[in-house]
Amino acid sequence: MQAAHNIESPGVLQWVRPVCQARSRKALTRLLDAAEKLVSERGFEDASVQEIVSFAGTSVGSFYRRFKDKRGLLQAIHARFSEEAQATADAALDPARWVHTSAGHMVAAISGFLVQIFRERRGLFRAFLVTGASDPVVREREVELTAYLTEKLTACLESHRHDVRHADLALAARTTLLLLVGVLSHATILGPTELDIDAPATERELARAACRYVGTELPGDR
Repeated sequence: MQAAHNIESPGVLQWVRPVCQARSRKALTRLLDAAEKLVSERGFEDASVQEIVSFAGTSVGSFYRRFKDKRGLLQAIHARFSEEAQATADAALDPARWVHTSAGHMVAAISGFLVQIFRERRGLFRAFLVTGASDPVVREREVELTAYLTEKLTACLESHRHDVRHADLALAARTTLLLLVGVLSHATILGPTELDIDAPATERELARAACRYVGTELPGDR
């Protein structure tokens, strides 16, 4: 998806994929796109190198010139995901986007957007959670990404300080992110019998939990 700085419709949030220019970068993008699709559909272990390169229209030799093994591929997918997540946060968590909305609308929209991302990329998140859990490179990047998102969300909450009751907005931002990501990760691993993230009620309850925690009200609640 392309960048979406739609300030006129602040609640319309989109995933941001930075534009790729260099020819070699485009070739890598095709390989990562193919790997991401197959990993999402088949799982990391069941997506073979041969299938990935065939889907990308390249060769096994080209793959191994770029990556030592499949774990190196997963690290590259995660690196791109983190880059896109930061670009997305720059747009979605820009305080100027939310200046004319209430804190409740802002928190609910951000929470719903996070649910949407997990819905669309659940197979990829599953690979990150299951395979990346033992990978220090992935873990360190996750820590850095959480810190980046926390800083951005804190700025959004600070811009609505008059409308939230939590005394420590940095703590509120970090805990809210960890709460939402933790629940969604749990549901991604265990599936809809544990928690159906496709259900509108789930999205609304998570938004309600986030709003109540930071000290505001979900729109529509008394």
